[in-house]
Amino acid sequence: MQHLALIARDDVFPLARALAAGIDRPELRRLIRDGHVHRLHHGWFAVRAPIDEADRHRLRLAALLQQYGVRAVASDASALLLLGLPTYEPDWSVAHLMRTPPTGPVGAAPVKAHRKADLVVRPSLSHPEATRLPTIGRTVHPAVAVALAGLTDPCAFLVPADAALRERRVTRDELCLALEVIGRRPGIERVRAALPRCDARHESPGETVAAWVLHHLGYGTVPQFVVPGTEPFTPGGQGYRADLGIIGSKVLVEFDGRSKYASAQDLWDEKRREDRIRSLGWEVVRLTWADLQQPERVRALVEAALRRAAATRRAG
Repeated sequence: MQHLALIARDDVFPLARALAAGIDRPELRRLIRDGHVHRLHHGWFAVRAPIDEADRHRLRLAALLQQYGVRAVASDASALLLLGLPTYEPDWSVAHLMRTPPTGPVGAAPVKAHRKADLVVRPSLSHPEATRLPTIGRTVHPAVAVALAGLTDPCAFLVPADAALRERRVTRDELCLALEVIGRRPGIERVRAALPRCDARHESPGETVAAWVLHHLGYGTVPQFVVPGTEPFTPGGQGYRADLGIIGSKVLVEFDGRSKYASAQDLWDEKRREDRIRSLGWEVVRLTWADLQQPERVRALVEAALRRAAATRRAG
C-alpha cells in the first residue's frame, strides 16, 4: 500500500511516524488485521510478513537501529546477520546491540549494559585498542561480532570466523585483537582455545563443525585435501578434493549438507566421484548435522573406515 511505503524505512516504521502521516490507531489495527502490517515490538511495525525467524530478527534490528539512531550498532549474532556471515545455532529471539562511544565530555560515566528478555544492549568497548576495530556501517567490526557471538559456544565463533577469514573480511590478527578488546567475559577462554582452530580452507559451516568435532575426538585433519591418484579424473589434472583428510590414513571425511545435491545429476556425479576414490584404496566417511550432534557416532564411523582402509592396505 502506497501510504505505508512512504513511511516505512527498511520495511519498518514506528507508531509516531504513522500517526504523523494521518494513520490513526483504528486504521493501524485494521491494517494489522488485514495482514498489511505486522507487529515487531512495542511501537514498531513492519510492512511485510517475516519470511522466517532470521528475517523477523532482521526486521526487529531495522526498527531498533532506527530507534537508537547513532547511539548504537548491531552486535554479536545480530551483526553477523547484517554482515551476511554464517551463524551457528543463534537465538533469533534476542537482538544484540552495542552502544557507540559517548560523545560527551571526557570522563563521562560509561553507558551500562541494558538487558531484557528479547534485547541486549552492550556498553561501548572501553579498551584503548578498540579504535583499531571500528564499526562498519550499522554493525560492530566483523572481528568483534565474531568474538562476541562465540561467547555462547566455540562453534558460534569458528563458523563465522572461518567464513570471514575465507572472504578476507577479517585477518587472524584482528580476531586476536577482538578477543583482547572485549575483555574478560564468561566464555572468553573457550573462544581463546578455539582460535588456533580457525581455518579459511573450511568452505562451509558443516566442514568447520566437523573439523572441530574430529579434533576433539583426537583426529588431525587437513581441509580441502587433494586425493592422490585422482588427477586423471579432473580437468587440468587438479584432482578431487575432499572436505577433510584424516592425517596419517587413507580416510576422507565429507560433510553432506541439505543443499549439496541440487539435482539427480549432482547425485550421479558424486557417486561416480566416490567410486573412483574408493577404487584407489581410500575410504570415505559422510557426516550430516545429525551425526555431528553425536560425537561417539562420528568416532565409530571413522574407526570403522580406518579398519577398512588398513585391511585394504594389507590385502594389497
